Amino acid sequence: MLAAKNSFVDGWQHAMWAGTVVMAILLVYVLVRGPRRAADDVDETKSAPATPDVVTP
Repeated sequence: MLAAKNSFVDGWQHAMWAGTVVMAILLVYVLVRGPRRAADDVDETKSAPATPDVVTP
C-alpha cells in the first residue's frame, strides 16, 4: 500500500510541475502578444458617435 501511495504522489508532483510550466508559457504569451493585438483590432473611426442621438419631446 505504501508503494502505491508513493507512486501516486510522485506522479502528482510531476503533473503539477508540468502544469506550472504550461501556465508560465501562457502568461508570457499573453503579456507579449495580448496588449499589442488588442490595440491593432480597435478601429477608432467606428467608435461611438461624438454626439449621441437624443430624442426631444
